[in-house]
Amino acid sequence: MTSSSSTLSVGRTLFRLRSLTPVPVIIVCGWALYASRGVPGPGGATVDLAFDVLGLFLAMLGQTLRFYVLGWVPEGTSGQNLSIQASTLNTTGPYAYVRNPLYVGNLGIVLGLCCIAHDPWVYGLALVFFFGEYFFIIRAEEDFLRSKFGAAFDEFCQTVPRWVPRLSAAKQGALRSGGFDWRRALKKEINPFSAWALGAVGLFGWEQYARGGLGTGLLASLVSVTAIVLVSLLTVKAWKKGWLFS
Repeated sequence: MTSSSSTLSVGRTLFRLRSLTPVPVIIVCGWALYASRGVPGPGGATVDLAFDVLGLFLAMLGQTLRFYVLGWVPEGTSGQNLSIQASTLNTTGPYAYVRNPLYVGNLGIVLGLCCIAHDPWVYGLALVFFFGEYFFIIRAEEDFLRSKFGAAFDEFCQTVPRWVPRLSAAKQGALRSGGFDWRRALKKEINPFSAWALGAVGLFGWEQYARGGLGTGLLASLVSVTAIVLVSLLTVKAWKKGWLFS
């Protein structure tokens, strides 16, 4: 099925700006949480705490999937650039189960942060934005891949779902000839990991502060987690630039 030129144009624009487009949504969600003054979400405080744990689990699951994908794929693929490009058509490894494993990972992270926030406005705004943006981006990517790989991409679409992973691989094999490259995955993922991890700390910290439960011990723990994330971020960035471990 082909998409209209306007849909493809919007998709290419959103792909290019995808690092910036969440900012307004984050600001609005932040305002909604501030306005709530820390009132527990649906189900009360007990359910809220359970959703904090569930949210952290979902975010970590999504991050693990992203790390796994980026350790297997070759350079020049999987949406790590400012323009849509692909040197090869990824159909094995994680791509043998779902066509957009990175975006499935992103969904896990977004759902995780939503669960930690546990606010109806946040659920609505974040998920409408997420699926709305990727509706356009995925169609622009698929148009590009279809124009470049033709029948091979059509066959891939027929056997591998867009969002819901298969239970068994559609095609066996590995994407990277040298095996899993954890160094590449770590360098690629340190920014996304740091962003959502600090966001999770901020959400939980605000929740406890607004309810009067941010004691000295909990505050010290949150500050320590923040420091660990920031030190990890700076260390990996220095490594990427060749200042460490060269």
